[in-house]
Amino acid sequence: MKIAVLHGAIINAGDFLIKSRAISLLKYFYPDSEIVEYYRNQSLEEKLPEINACDILVFAGGPGYCNGFYPRMAPVTDDLNKIKIPVMLLGMGWWEHNSDVVSQYSYQFEEPMRALFQKATEKGLKMGCRDIATVNVLRNNGYDNIAMTGCPAWYDLEHIGITRYTGKGLTSCRKICISDCGNMANWGLAVELTQFVRRFFGNCEIYFVCHRGFPDARLGIEPIMKELNVHFMDISGSDEGFKVYDDCDLHIGFRVHAHIYNLSRRNLSILLEEDARGSSLNETLGLPEIKTKYLQVEKGALQYHINDKIIYQVEDALLNLAENHYCSMENAYRMMNQYFENMKRHILSIKDII
Repeated sequence: MKIAVLHGAIINAGDFLIKSRAISLLKYFYPDSEIVEYYRNQSLEEKLPEINACDILVFAGGPGYCNGFYPRMAPVTDDLNKIKIPVMLLGMGWWEHNSDVVSQYSYQFEEPMRALFQKATEKGLKMGCRDIATVNVLRNNGYDNIAMTGCPAWYDLEHIGITRYTGKGLTSCRKICISDCGNMANWGLAVELTQFVRRFFGNCEIYFVCHRGFPDARLGIEPIMKELNVHFMDISGSDEGFKVYDDCDLHIGFRVHAHIYNLSRRNLSILLEEDARGSSLNETLGLPEIKTKYLQVEKGALQYHINDKIIYQVEDALLNLAENHYCSMENAYRMMNQYFENMKRHILSIKDII
């Protein structure tokens, strides 16, 4: 089998993780397959003959269920009918600023996206979804040929089946990783979080990890990190940098894929949710929802505000984890294992249509 994989791994470490985990899954279920990679952010008109020589084109993860994904973010071709092979949407997700009920149930897909969905299901394949909010949005738009598989990045094949948390308790944490924020408006929160971690855990090793390169605010933040004795590091440009999390006792931070990576390795992890990706993930896995912003009615209009109580929520989440013997983590691990079975069925369905 020859599989063309379309991905967005360009700068953000999380996109590289999605790509590598998607390819690992495809190779796991089809060990003799040949994988050919293509960037999704450019027209592939000139590559269509070689893509059409493959058995299937797989869109590997990312915000694929959003207006503007095709053709703006993924301008593969100006006419999807030029793609002559089956198309699979593998564990892609919906994105919005919030995942509240109104946002989920009022979202309507525009015609270009509906054309992509039609292409992806014309051979009988289902559309793979990374979280429950994505499922809800698709179903509310009239689609029922969907599979809740989770994101490909959920699955570290060496840890599938593990449901027990066997790591250190909070009082024994010695290496803690903090992932950076994607929204520049939240850098104040990121600094507060780092200061809290230093206070709460005392003399431990702390890594502040930037997934998309050092921020524009670096010059103002770096002296603070130095004063707090925090390692300040950039892991953009590949998925190799995720290894910094391998032996960490706890991850706290803003990056969805730092959260996912740590959960996939059965580490402790707490995510501060900047948008629907994070809140939908935590909702799906039954983990605490800690939002970086909240809505408030002011003079008859809804206004967003930075969550100035977020450190209290983080502290409570940590204490609740310890007092309840990390049961919410173990529940998340169990759910990931169950969704892996859906991912398995979804990928194995390829052989039925080629």
